[in-house]
Amino acid sequence: MELEKQSDDTNDVVSQTWMPIAAGSLCIVAGAMGLIAIVFLITFGTTFGAEIAREVLKSVGFWQSGVPLTIIGVISIPLIIINAMAITGGIYALQRKGWALSLAGAICAILPAQILGIIAVVFVVVSKKEFD
Repeated sequence: MELEKQSDDTNDVVSQTWMPIAAGSLCIVAGAMGLIAIVFLITFGTTFGAEIAREVLKSVGFWQSGVPLTIIGVISIPLIIINAMAITGGIYALQRKGWALSLAGAICAILPAQILGIIAVVFVVVSKKEFD
């Protein structure tokens, strides 16, 4: 299904394909999967990880109560930002706005779901002319 879109500045006709919609959907799915994984990381990491780390670190002779939670926070905050970027890039790709942001979101989608992210990057790059 191809739609034709006439550019405001010139008389060039750019056909709209399904690729930006597919790329945006893949980015949103990958970002959502990543956020769900982070929720599990935080939930189970704080519940069980603190107890496991307490036992492990006691045996080494080093224990501070905030270490496991700090490690979980240091790991999860950048992952939340990356997954939010993947979702934002997916939304921009669905709207066919901001090619650079859509590409950045597709690249960020590689981390939570490699195959989906790589396919999204390919679709965004191939359909560059369709973005405003």
